[in-house]
Amino acid sequence: MQNQANNMHLLSFDPVNYPQDDKGLRMIKYDGNDTPFVAENCAVYNEDGTATLKYYAPKAKQVQLRYRLHNYKFSDPEYRKDPSFYSKDYVVEDMELKDDGYWYITINPGAGFHSIYFIQDGVPVINTHGPSGYDGFSVRNFIDIPDDPDTELHDVSHGSLTREIYFSNVTHRYRCAWVYTPASYQTSGKEYPVVYIQHGGMQDEVCWFQSGKIDMILDNLIAKGEAEEMIVVCNNGYVMVDQGDGTYTEGRLDDVIINECMPYIESRYRVKKDRRSRAVCGLSMGGGHARRLGLAHPDVFANVGMFSSGECFPTKTYDVDFTELFSDKDKFNEYMDVVYVTCGDADPRYDKTVADLKPLQESGLNIEFKGYKGQHEWNVWRYSAKDFIKKLFK
Repeated sequence: MQNQANNMHLLSFDPVNYPQDDKGLRMIKYDGNDTPFVAENCAVYNEDGTATLKYYAPKAKQVQLRYRLHNYKFSDPEYRKDPSFYSKDYVVEDMELKDDGYWYITINPGAGFHSIYFIQDGVPVINTHGPSGYDGFSVRNFIDIPDDPDTELHDVSHGSLTREIYFSNVTHRYRCAWVYTPASYQTSGKEYPVVYIQHGGMQDEVCWFQSGKIDMILDNLIAKGEAEEMIVVCNNGYVMVDQGDGTYTEGRLDDVIINECMPYIESRYRVKKDRRSRAVCGLSMGGGHARRLGLAHPDVFANVGMFSSGECFPTKTYDVDFTELFSDKDKFNEYMDVVYVTCGDADPRYDKTVADLKPLQESGLNIEFKGYKGQHEWNVWRYSAKDFIKKLFK
């Protein structure tokens, strides 16, 4: 049976399914009559690992599907030697129109999470009957071919997601944070450690739950005893400060998280408030945010995870100098519990990240690096987050 989590996103948890008539139309009872009603699931996962997609456009002249062919399972470390490979690794294939008015295609992009793009008569469109979510500063369709059981829905106790809204004096606007609380939170009365997790560039605060499935991962790891119970908070990584003349400048996320979001969360949730009970992590742009939040504020966070960070792992950046923190290995290793850096082995960032870390690791700093199969993509970030979570708060 298809796992329910594969098509799940924040706007649709339980796809509506009806029996089909001999024309493939869904049937419902309406005023005592059988009435054709189109409520199709337009992303079907087949037993052979392929996915069959369809798009309703009976009057279209052409419908095509654009997707990446060589990510995750079909990737190769050799790809990272070509910095332009990531931007050009797409295929566009024609879909086939059938009598029911749907255009069909079956693809085999390999297991895992894949963004897909429908093109109708040359114009990119969203398939409103298929899984969709926010990424690339817009809504896009995706498919999620089962790979890791920990991202799927199982018969375990499930945590809750809550949207919290708080006012920011930095941006002079209200901001949103999504908060995961473990299944025991409502009844235990105890305090929990907390992870602040950041999304990547062109994403937003829902992405770690929508695409990253971090709530499913935590439910399953906690149920198996492979992770401690914890609270997870995801904020928007963009801090746009209105200059009053119609222009905006980029503010500092650490000002928002540490001075505004954390006090708000700690006033509303039973969270432990010591630094060893706090962690911060993020992907891509969020990996850079995690470095600044965690390593620039070691008095606040003792655990830091950086996944596929765009800036890799420099000792100095335009706004932060980590030289003093990295200069005393004994102090660093005593102060920091987990510092975990990852990257996809086909990601152009991989070699620079390894090179940046090498002198720090050789000097004795306890910084762990792990490469995962894949490019700059959610399949890498899911596994990165899962392994980071397993290390925390022991």
